[in-house]
Amino acid sequence: MKLGFYTYSYIDRLGMSIESVLEKVAATGYDGVDVSATWREDLDPALFPREARQTLRRTAEQLGLNIEACVTHLPLVPAVWNSQPLNLPGAVDLAVELGAKIVTVHLGRAGDGCVAWRTAVKTLRAACAYAEQRGIVVATDAVWRGTILDTPEKVVQLIEDVGSPALKHNFDPCYLNICGFDPAEATAMLAPHIVHVHVKDYRGRYPHFEHLIPGDDGAEMNHAAWVRALHAAGFDGYAVVECFTHHPLERACAIGYRAMRRALERGAGF
Repeated sequence: MKLGFYTYSYIDRLGMSIESVLEKVAATGYDGVDVSATWREDLDPALFPREARQTLRRTAEQLGLNIEACVTHLPLVPAVWNSQPLNLPGAVDLAVELGAKIVTVHLGRAGDGCVAWRTAVKTLRAACAYAEQRGIVVATDAVWRGTILDTPEKVVQLIEDVGSPALKHNFDPCYLNICGFDPAEATAMLAPHIVHVHVKDYRGRYPHFEHLIPGDDGAEMNHAAWVRALHAAGFDGYAVVECFTHHPLERACAIGYRAMRRALERGAGF
């Protein structure tokens, strides 16, 4: 399992430079990064500036970092219903240009459950057909209450209903835990579909919780347990630390990296 760091909070939300963020990530010891599929305040991946694309890829290559995934932010079903520019094909094109392998997508809240499900299946079939032609995987992002993917079983059902080899799952053990599922137990069901992992931490109980840096004081996740389960299932992709704007970059990089190295050592026997 390789370790990555997600740059969205720092490059896009806080406006830090691509070079300064990637330099800190590389110096900490990470193998790669996930990046936003949209640029700062823009909503459409097609609007991602040419210069920023070139700077991201060039800087990552110079620092020996892989760009592993491009992360979309608009929830799929509400975006389709409200004619917002989710533009999964545009995100796929960006991934190809950056040398990434994965585009992640949130499904969004359920609303009319049956109609929402059909909307998701139809949209993902088209997006996955486009992605498969370009060697990109689309990954459903996280189990979360109130969305159409509120259980691990529904993740599996959606992937089966779409029926594309290009559709996989971005595993989020923190959100599984907050929603009342055991991430290690959910791995048995989700493992055939997991292509990527986003690593967060938390304190509290749903709906009253706060995001923490993985491994920070008071954090409640047992990262070694889900690492052990994924390792046993044969997963060898990226586990990517995801932090938020109230987590200073240097601290987030360092604490997250140390916590995940410990989890890998304890969970996978490295």
